[in-house]
Amino acid sequence: MSSDENYLLVKAALLGHVRELFEEIESELARFHEEKFAMLEDALEGASDTEELQVAFTQWFNDQGEELDLGYELEEIWNNALDDLDTEV
Repeated sequence: MSSDENYLLVKAALLGHVRELFEEIESELARFHEEKFAMLEDALEGASDTEELQVAFTQWFNDQGEELDLGYELEEIWNNALDDLDTEV
């Protein structure tokens, strides 16, 4: 096997392995986010009005926000979610 062939084989093997690692990480991250989203859905399910929604969201965010590292503060997420509504909350 020539040096060029060996180079190409090693390069392909390395790229393939790293691609597999990234895909595994992405899959695990997707599952993690799905679990956190399901927890949010469960937390909001018990609310009966907007104030209770905000309390439930705040509790969920306080419990999960640091681990999720969303890059936004609680108030930013709440306000951004409501920005497009035509109703006052």
